Formats: sequence, structure tokens, C-alpha cells
Amino acid sequence: MTVMRQFFLAIAISLSAGVQLLMGSANAEDLEFSKAWVRATIGQSNVTAGYLVIENKGKKDDLLLSVQTDVAAKTEMHQTNNGDGGVMRMRPVDDLRIPAGQSVAFRSGADHLMLTGIETPLKAGDFIDLTLSFKLAGDEVVKAQVSRRDPYP
Repeated sequence: MTVMRQFFLAIAISLSAGVQLLMGSANAEDLEFSKAWVRATIGQSNVTAGYLVIENKGKKDDLLLSVQTDVAAKTEMHQTNNGDGGVMRMRPVDDLRIPAGQSVAFRSGADHLMLTGIETPLKAGDFIDLTLSFKLAGDEVVKAQVSRRDPYP
């Protein structure tokens, strides 16, 4: 490669990196997680709900694609809406936008995580790992406290 080609290649790479910096990028450092907890299971129940707050301090929206945990066969993100006649309805969603500069909360009585296929009871005081997979930030592991009621009122 000639010196002139190397020079232009270096400029192109520098410009590309500069444009990405100006545009901002969502990465793990942009996301903060708080108030992560899951409800303790009752008796032989193999279903429970999980909650947390995700704050995107970055300049780009990110997309939460999935949530997984070793303690459940399946974990879904559920949105809760008022249905016909004022009846609350929940439905699974494939992904959830985490807007730049904003927070998204999974909380009791609203949007939440649904953990199904739990084989070992979840006892108050335990902790479990939730793996959240984002389009831009990648996978993030969040520790969630197991509790009978919201430990973060």
C-alpha cells in the first residue's frame, strides 16, 4: 500500500470514529439498573413476576430484546393496559424501547417481567440473575432480590 493510500485510509477511519462519537452510541455504560426484584413463589407455584428500573443515560435509544434467567424456563416482558370495560390486560411483547435520557420501569400492577416454568421455589432473601439482552448495549446481568413484597416502596 502506498503512503498516500495509508494516509487517506487513516483519515477515513478517523472521520468514521468521529461521526460515531458525535452521534452517540448506546453501550453498557449508558444503562443503569435499579430496584430489581422478583416476587417469591407461593407453595408449588411455578410462575412469578419480576420488576426493575432501566435508565438510559445515553444519547441513543436502545431496544430490550429479551430477558432470561436460569431459574425459569421462560421469561417474557409484559405490557399492561386497560382493556374493554376497564379490565386490566397484560400481553407479552417482543421488545421494549428504552428511550435516550429516560427511564423505563417494570413495576407491580403495570409493565412487568413474567417468569414461568420455575422448578425450584424462589424464597424471600434469595437473589437471582436476570440477563437482559439489548440491541446496542448487548447483554447485561442484573441481580434481583427475591421478596414477598416490593422492597423498594
